[in-house]
Amino acid sequence: MKDAEPMSKSERGSPRLQRLVLRVISAVSFIALPAIFAPQMAVEKFSVLLGFGKPPHLPLLIYMTSGASCVYLAQAVLLWLMSCDVVRYRPLIVFCGWAYLAFGPLFLWIDIHAGMPSFQIAADSLSCLIGGAALLMACSFGGQPSIPKNPDA
Repeated sequence: MKDAEPMSKSERGSPRLQRLVLRVISAVSFIALPAIFAPQMAVEKFSVLLGFGKPPHLPLLIYMTSGASCVYLAQAVLLWLMSCDVVRYRPLIVFCGWAYLAFGPLFLWIDIHAGMPSFQIAADSLSCLIGGAALLMACSFGGQPSIPKNPDA
C-alpha cells in the first residue's frame, strides 16, 4: 500500500471551520445594515455610545456613513457566498485572511489618529487580526489526509 499523496492547496485546511469563520465575520458585518437606511440615527447612536455626544448634521458624514455601510453589507454577502463553496473560493478566502491581518494595524493607526476611545481601537484592530488569523488557520490546518486512490497498487 502506498503512502497517501500530499494534499493539494485546495484540499488543505478544514472546510467546515472555514465556513464557520466566514459566516461569523459575515454575520458581524450585517450590523451595518441599519446605517444604510437610517444613517443620521446610526451616527447619533454610535457617537453617543463612543462618548462623543450628539454629532452635527453634515451631509458628507451621512453620505460617508451610508456608503461605508453599503460596502460592509456587500462584504457580508460576499463572505457568505464564499462560505457556500470554500474549496472553489479558497484563493479569495486566503486573500481575505491576509487582508484582515493587514487591516488590523491600519485600523489601529486610523483609530488612534481619529481620537477614538481605547475600547473602539481595540475592537477594530483586534477583530481584524483575529478574523484574519482565524481564516488563515482554517485554510491551513485541520484538513483530512488524502486516501490513496488505489489501495492495492
